[in-house]
Amino acid sequence: MIEVFLFGIVLGLIPITLAGLFVTAYLQYRRDFAMQDIKTYLSVAPVISTLWFGSLAGVFPWVLPWYRVHTVVLNDPGRLLSVHIMHTALVAGWAGSMALYELAVFDPSDPVLDPMWRQGVACFGFGAFHVTGLYGPGIWVSDPYGLTGKVQAVNPAWGVDGFDPFVPGGIASHHIAAAFVVAGTMWYGSATTPIELFGPTRYQWDQGYFQQEIYRRVSAGLAENLSLSEAWSKIPEKLAFYDYIGNNPAKGGLFRAGSMDNGDGIAVGWLGHPVFRDKEGRELFVRRMPTFFETFPVVLVDEDGIVRADVPFRRAESKYSVEQVGVTVEFYGGELNGIWMFKWNSEHSKKLEIQLQRDKQFDTALL
Repeated sequence: MIEVFLFGIVLGLIPITLAGLFVTAYLQYRRDFAMQDIKTYLSVAPVISTLWFGSLAGVFPWVLPWYRVHTVVLNDPGRLLSVHIMHTALVAGWAGSMALYELAVFDPSDPVLDPMWRQGVACFGFGAFHVTGLYGPGIWVSDPYGLTGKVQAVNPAWGVDGFDPFVPGGIASHHIAAAFVVAGTMWYGSATTPIELFGPTRYQWDQGYFQQEIYRRVSAGLAENLSLSEAWSKIPEKLAFYDYIGNNPAKGGLFRAGSMDNGDGIAVGWLGHPVFRDKEGRELFVRRMPTFFETFPVVLVDEDGIVRADVPFRRAESKYSVEQVGVTVEFYGGELNGIWMFKWNSEHSKKLEIQLQRDKQFDTALL
């Protein structure tokens, strides 16, 4: 539950940060801001900074450069204000230019196998900037009789009046609040982070969420006297793709950078669902890889959870190897529907090892 712990820390630091901002603003913008305020400022600001940086990162040296640069402009409100404005401009400019670049290279042609979240593009609300007029024109505001309407900036309405559907400020405040909900629940999933826009969560992989739905649909198809091939062919490609481990946002290493497409390529098709059987005809199932394992053996178990086959690491011998156990595989649905594989060799094992954890085709040439 380390994620819950970290999330709680961040939430707890929000009021501390806001308090620091208010105290700093109060001391900086008082008309009599002068030397007598420096002692108060120095006594308060480092404490808040230490709480913020120290609690969030656990690294005290982060406070030192903050303290050093602020002492330079401490008693010069004009410079202090200007350097913060410039810093904000640099951050916003970089983020904005990168957002424009991502939009420029965004390819919307395949929303099923190459959706926006695979390409590293996220969709957020616009209340904090566009509606308020901070960045953007605001929204259309009209009078009750529809005579004086025009586009204008809107101040957020944080009180009860914000729930009045005819108060424009409620639109801004609700969007800003929703942005906090989105950011706070992105890892866990919520109504504000739809899968089509943000992709699956790691917990959906851990719980086999999509796998269970796929099996439910297949079972329903078999109950309607459909064959296995027909039942699996009715599985939506998008649903099958959600159950691909590469779409688990926690995979790929702690310091993975870039979009998912950069990691494994652009998905171009579903090969199908592999069904494995040993010599005795028992159906075997691939043991699901836990989220926080960087490496994991390919192990096939029967319906009772007993290990019946595996793909040995490197050149190690194994009595459970797919060659010795005599594992066969047949594909249902997808592009390999109906194809059987009987004879195994090292090349087959290598392909199987890849196939077991991702039954998809990927194209890396376009990247």
